[in-house]
Amino acid sequence: MVECKRVVVIGAGISGLVTAKVLREDGFDVRVLEKESEIGGVWTPSRTYPGLRTNNSRDTYAFADHPYDPGADMFPTAAQVREYLASYAARFELNPVIRLSTRVTEVARHEDGFTVTGIGPDGPAELACDFVVVCTGTYSEPELPDIAGRERFAGTVLHSSEATDPALFAGRRVIVVGAGKSALDCAAWAAAHASDCTLVFRTPHWMAPRWFPGRIPADQVLLGRIAELFMPYHRRNRVERFLHGRGRALPRIFWRTVELVLRTLLRMPSILVPEQRLPRGLENAGFTSEFYPMVRSGRIRLRRTTIESFGPDAEVCLADGDRLAADIVLFATGWRQTLPFLSADLASELLQDNVFRLYRHILPPAEPRLGFIGYASSTACQLTSEVSAHWLSQVFADELKLPTVDEMEAETARVGAWLAEEFPARARGFYVGPHLIHHIDDLLTDMGVPTRRTRNALTEYLGDFTPARYADLAAQRRARAAAR
Repeated sequence: MVECKRVVVIGAGISGLVTAKVLREDGFDVRVLEKESEIGGVWTPSRTYPGLRTNNSRDTYAFADHPYDPGADMFPTAAQVREYLASYAARFELNPVIRLSTRVTEVARHEDGFTVTGIGPDGPAELACDFVVVCTGTYSEPELPDIAGRERFAGTVLHSSEATDPALFAGRRVIVVGAGKSALDCAAWAAAHASDCTLVFRTPHWMAPRWFPGRIPADQVLLGRIAELFMPYHRRNRVERFLHGRGRALPRIFWRTVELVLRTLLRMPSILVPEQRLPRGLENAGFTSEFYPMVRSGRIRLRRTTIESFGPDAEVCLADGDRLAADIVLFATGWRQTLPFLSADLASELLQDNVFRLYRHILPPAEPRLGFIGYASSTACQLTSEVSAHWLSQVFADELKLPTVDEMEAETARVGAWLAEEFPARARGFYVGPHLIHHIDDLLTDMGVPTRRTRNALTEYLGDFTPARYADLAAQRRARAAAR
């Protein structure tokens, strides 16, 4: 346990909730500030489009010590995720420390801590604290392309996060722009309700079905140590050095087989087959099952081009010269990551050349009192956030010996360069993607707890991989601290 020090957590989504829970159980005085009127982050009703489900099954999209209700869908809906997070907050008594409808306007550093300024229902207020944890996530502000003629377009232009009304598409002519999971989800929903739906995209991405034959959730096959062996990590064990050296033919065979399975199970039309060969492009991959049948039935038309401009009335002009009539143009074109509340000196330590520079994707090397949870976006974000919260709690409690600032900066730069090469679409440095277990192993090694989470190597590599493997992490940490 630590001397009771105050931590302000910014954000009450998945990362903020688990961070608050871990820190409170470790003896910190925690306050959580959330700008929305309810908890949930990206899962709040104001940010979820119709038909949205988790990429992961409920067995892997869960916290280590809080499974889903067995009555939830195997791939939970947005409403079921909200119910799950509400039950988590209630069980671990987080609601009393959360201030909703409170927007943080500034985080300023002082010699003895921070001042966090926010505007809530009762007006402006300041909180003094010893530590700050930013959990606002990598989905901050909608990214909309600047396309000529928008002001004269007679229809409606939306970002996918704004398409929250199930009746929005009914009887309308809809164009969805993008090729990621959210674009495909929105197109499938629109096609089921609109009079006409067209997907406009530049580059197709690899997708997987939610289910493999035998009603096996796909993430239970694709997540685990075996799959990660075939992806080159920036730190490699002896087996990985062989596989990505003299044995490189084996990963090539593995990924060509995965491509064939995905193309076959989804019955991908040729226009949607990516040119990029796996494992390249995994940062844009997702799970979807509804979209491809809609394409085959003719409910969704495909145009591989871009929107050059908005025409007069209700039409868009494509780069290939065609014009399409549209009542709604919906852009599923991603997000900008912004942290406008950080003071200039803190922002300069975090961002260099617009790239996040965080040691272990958590800590600015020169400011160990400021943490970022949720900036190791992965194929199981709630788990990387949970383990990261344990790591950061040990840092705040002075129970984890950090390298020197120079060493942390050098390691952060090395990993950042590797990420930019490995995942060019996520070059800003807040992504570990499919290297989920590799990254968690790094954090566990720092914390001095075992990386092997099962009884033997066979179950470690071939057994089901779920967050429950890490349910005893807090107890292991405390036992280690007590033994010092």
